[in-house]
Amino acid sequence: MKQILFSFLLVGFLFQCSSSPKRLDNADDYISDSGGLTSQELVKAADKLAGQIAEYFKENPHEEGVFVAHFPTRNDTSEQIQTELFDNAFVSKLIKGKIYTVRTKTREQSLNEIQFSLSGLTSNRLSIGKLKSPNFFVRCEINENMFTSDGEKIVEQSINIELVEVETTIAVWSEKVSYRKLAVRGNKGVSW
Repeated sequence: MKQILFSFLLVGFLFQCSSSPKRLDNADDYISDSGGLTSQELVKAADKLAGQIAEYFKENPHEEGVFVAHFPTRNDTSEQIQTELFDNAFVSKLIKGKIYTVRTKTREQSLNEIQFSLSGLTSNRLSIGKLKSPNFFVRCEINENMFTSDGEKIVEQSINIELVEVETTIAVWSEKVSYRKLAVRGNKGVSW
């Protein structure tokens, strides 16, 4: 009886172990069942777009330097997309291209710290004259379009980005990266 019970426990343990998650290679390019953008697609698009912006500034240099305020990417799709992943990869690639981002949302915190340092309560004094203002804004949004082609439902998600000069409010550069996928049939993911 003990051997039978032990055999059932052993078989149960083996099935439990065989159904556990398996580590996959990060270099493989996967397509999500939902039709949404994968992390690899977001990072690839961020690298491409940031590289193109760096190239734009090489062709159009600015004596005063380039300081960009990058606003959080807006997701206008039906999918939950990790826009922060895109934003982080985008800013990282800009920095590698010697294009620095100005964090306008943390300006108030910086001013408070500078004011505190000027109070004499700290050993180092910060200068208020070193704050930077952006001379360009980068706005990015992700949207989607669903359509039928040859009887197949297609989901197209586009990452649209534009570079706007602050002083003139003119969009000086714009680009998009699109990914098209077949919509998933059944009750998983995108459907109509």
